[in-house]
Amino acid sequence: MEREASEQAERIRVMEQDSLIGQQVGTYLIQSRLGEGGMARVYKAYHTRLRREVAMKVISEQVANQTDFQIRFEREAQLIASLEHSNIVAVYDFGEIGARTYLTMQYVGGGSLRDQLRPGQPLEVSRAARYMLQMARALHHAHLRGIVHRDVKPQNMLVSANDPNHLLLSDFGIAKLFDNSDRPDGIAPLSGASPVDPMLTSADQIVGTAGYMAPEQILRKPVDARTDVYALGVVLYLLLTGQALFQVSVMRDLFYHHLYISPVPVGELNSDIPEELSQITMKALEKTPERRFQSTELLAQALDAVTARITRPLDAPTFDQDTTRVRFPSNITSASVRSPLSTSSLPGQTPVLAQLSSQEPVEGMAATPLNTPTHSTPAGLALPTPVGPGPVAPLNVKMSMVLACILFVIVLVVTKVFPLPGSNARLPASPITTATTAKAFVEGFHDNSRNWLEGDLNGLHAVIAHNTYTLTTDKTNTTYFPYPGTVGPLPANFTLTVQITQDAGATNSAYGLVFYLTANGNQGKSCYAFIIESNGIYATLRYDPNTPVPAVLWQGQLSAIQGLHHSNTLQASIRDDGFQFIINGQRVSQKSGVTLRDQTYSTGLSGLLVAGPDTGFSVTHVTLATP
Repeated sequence: MEREASEQAERIRVMEQDSLIGQQVGTYLIQSRLGEGGMARVYKAYHTRLRREVAMKVISEQVANQTDFQIRFEREAQLIASLEHSNIVAVYDFGEIGARTYLTMQYVGGGSLRDQLRPGQPLEVSRAARYMLQMARALHHAHLRGIVHRDVKPQNMLVSANDPNHLLLSDFGIAKLFDNSDRPDGIAPLSGASPVDPMLTSADQIVGTAGYMAPEQILRKPVDARTDVYALGVVLYLLLTGQALFQVSVMRDLFYHHLYISPVPVGELNSDIPEELSQITMKALEKTPERRFQSTELLAQALDAVTARITRPLDAPTFDQDTTRVRFPSNITSASVRSPLSTSSLPGQTPVLAQLSSQEPVEGMAATPLNTPTHSTPAGLALPTPVGPGPVAPLNVKMSMVLACILFVIVLVVTKVFPLPGSNARLPASPITTATTAKAFVEGFHDNSRNWLEGDLNGLHAVIAHNTYTLTTDKTNTTYFPYPGTVGPLPANFTLTVQITQDAGATNSAYGLVFYLTANGNQGKSCYAFIIESNGIYATLRYDPNTPVPAVLWQGQLSAIQGLHHSNTLQASIRDDGFQFIINGQRVSQKSGVTLRDQTYSTGLSGLLVAGPDTGFSVTHVTLATP
C-alpha cells in the first residue's frame, strides 16, 4: 500500500509539473511521461479513435523556433514515416501543440536496450550479435532510402514487449532536424568541462550523442551509411565488454579518443568473444570510413555468418511418458501432436491403412509435425483408396517383394493429394505424372492447371481463388506438403522461388518450400525443406525414411524475415556445387558460408511446407527456373 501511495504521489507531482499530461491533443490523450532529452520529451498517449497506445515525441519550443525548422520537420517526418521494417519503430503522424511540434509513433513497451545493460557485465555473446544484426538490417533499409540515422545508441533501440529477442530502432532522422549549421569542417566549440552523455543540439554544436559519434561526424564532415556503421560498432563493443569504448569523463577528451586513440580490442576484455566477432567489431570501429564496412548490409552479412556459427546448437529432443508429446528446444518450436496410429478422424479409414501407419506421406499430406516428432513412427499415413469409392479389404497375407512394389507405386501415384471418396476435396483432373522432368513454370494461381491439392484433407483446407493459394489448418499440429500434381521430378540444377504470407497462428509455426520430395516404399518419404518462422528463425531440414525427427542441416536467425501478415519470398538455388538459399533478397548463412552441401537425395518433386495448429497461409507465386 505504501508503495502504491508513493507511486501515486509521484504521478501527481509529475502531472503538476507537466501541463500536457492528461490533456487531449487532437485524437490523442496524453497519459504519462516516458522520457526526456535535450531536444524533446516523450509521452505515452492513447489514440481514442483507433483505440491504441502510441508514443508521442514533443519537440521543445526552443528547438522548434529555429529558422525553417517546421519546413525541415515536415519533410523529414514524411520521409521517416515511409520506412516499413520489422526492426524499425513505425511513425504514424505528426502535428503541432501550440508552438511545439510532435511525432506519434509505435509504442513498443519493453523498455530500451540501455535498460538491459549493467556496468561491467557483458551481454551473452550470441544475443549481442543477434541484436546488432537486427539493427544493421534496419539501418540498411533506411540507408537505401537516403536516411542516415546519426544517433545510433542503446537508448534508441527498443525491446519488444512481446519478444525480448526483438529490437526496434527509433528516432530515425531526428538528429538531422537539429543540424542547421553550415559550420565548415573542424571541431565545433566545446567546453572542456562539458559532460559526456548529453545530446548536442544547439546550432553551434555537433549533432549526435558524444559517446557514439564517428570521427567524420565530430569533424563536421559529410556523413553517410558508414557513420552509422561506426556507431553500431560502439554499441556492439559495449554489449560484448560491458564497458564504454573509451573510459573518459570529459567531452573534449572523448572526442580526441574517437579521432586518434585505438580502443582496447574486445577480445582482451572478454575472452568468451570469438575472434571473428572481435574482428568484425574492430573493423566497424575504424577511424577512416574507407576502412570500415562500406554498408550496414555488409556488416549484417558478417554478423549473420558469425551468429549462425555461435548460436547454441539444437538439443536432442526428449520425450514425455505420454508418447504423443515431445519436448523440443524453444528456439524452433514445441507442441503436442496426435498419436502416429490415430487415424479415426479420416473418413473411409480401413484396416489396411492402419497397417501402413508407419509410412510417411509423400506428395501432399500429414507428415510428422515439424520439430515435434513422436518417439516411434511418423504421423499416421491414411492412403485413399486407389480405385472406386468402396472400402479396402484388410491385408491378411505376408508382405512379399511384389506387394512391396505395388505399394510403392500406389504411394507414388495415389497419395494424400487424392482425397478419400466422400471427403470435400477435389480429385485432380488427371493422374500425377512423375516420369517427365519438370519444366520451368511461373505459378500465379489463376487456375489449378497444375493440380495443387484443393479442398479438405486430414486437417488441412486448401483453396485456389483470387490468384492466391490459401492453406489453413485445424487444431491438429501436423506438417503438410502440398505440391503441384502434374509437375514432374526436378532437374539436377534449378531455382525454386515461393512467395508466402502467414495469415494466422503462432509465430513459431513453420512454412516454406520443399524439393526432392519422393516416396520410399513403405518406409516413408524423403525431401529437403527450407523453412522459416515468423519470429525470425530459418532452418534447412532433411526428412529421411523411417526417421521420426527431420535432420537439421543448418538453422539461424535473420531479421529480414517478416512477421505475421507480411509476405516473405523464399528461394532455393540448387546447383552441382551445393544449395544456396535467399530470404527476401538476402542470401542466408549455411554450414559452409552461404553454401550447404548434402548429396543424400538428388531427385524428386517440388512443393510447399506448412505446419502448426490453427494456422493460415497465403501463397501468391511459385516459380521454377531451370538452366
